[in-house]
Amino acid sequence: MVHVLGLIDNGIVTEELTEFVDMFPTLVEAAGLPVLDLCPENSTNVLVCSEGNSLVPLMKDPASPNWKKTVFSQYPRSADNGHQMGYSMTTAKYRYTEWVKFDMKPLYKPDWNKVYCVELYDHIKDPEENYNLAYNSAEKKLVSELRKELHFLLAAARTSI
Repeated sequence: MVHVLGLIDNGIVTEELTEFVDMFPTLVEAAGLPVLDLCPENSTNVLVCSEGNSLVPLMKDPASPNWKKTVFSQYPRSADNGHQMGYSMTTAKYRYTEWVKFDMKPLYKPDWNKVYCVELYDHIKDPEENYNLAYNSAEKKLVSELRKELHFLLAAARTSI
């Protein structure tokens, strides 16, 4: 929850998708500071940048037709077979996740050729994510499409920076 004095004094409700990385640019814009540059792939020597989008436009129009339709998250875990990273893509209907091998220092990059697990949940039929549909033969085409979209959008996000 965020309160921006003079903009959302009475609160707002939205069903649009947001990401935690959207908070920093939102606070920067709400404070009247200059817009942040997007972070480059290697931001080691960058003083300040952001990977998110300001939520201020959404605060002004909670049902904005121009808002993002897909959001991403990632979550690390270690297992007997080494470091893994879960990359998720969430839409209004689905959450699709791939758990892949993750190369630590010095690369810090996923190895998309080593997929340990895949998850697919239908948030309309199963909002609590109790049934993983990824290995259901009826969903094979959907899994393939979402896999391609996840890889394409993650690559596009990196090249647009």
